Amino acid sequence: MNIITTENDNLINISISGSADSTGIRKFIELVDSICEGKEKDVDLDLSELEYMDSTCISVLLKLHKFQKQKNKDFVISKASYKVSSLLSLCSLSDTLMK
Repeated sequence: MNIITTENDNLINISISGSADSTGIRKFIELVDSICEGKEKDVDLDLSELEYMDSTCISVLLKLHKFQKQKNKDFVISKASYKVSSLLSLCSLSDTLMK
């Protein structure tokens, strides 16, 4: 899994590519923890290059969504690959997490 993060005054853009499973998700969990612990910015997530996502990644996305909502900040998945989009729809999360 590869994660690219860019920030400006009030937005964090995160792009994830590759495979997000329990063996490689530690870096993403650490990023989400740092956002939840202090950064008061909106989050835009690009998953258009993500080939695979397991339940661990879904739980991290839900955690980030919850904390952003508590801080009255936005969290959206602006782009998602077909596989990721289908999985989020199957889990009834596409309306909650996707733009």
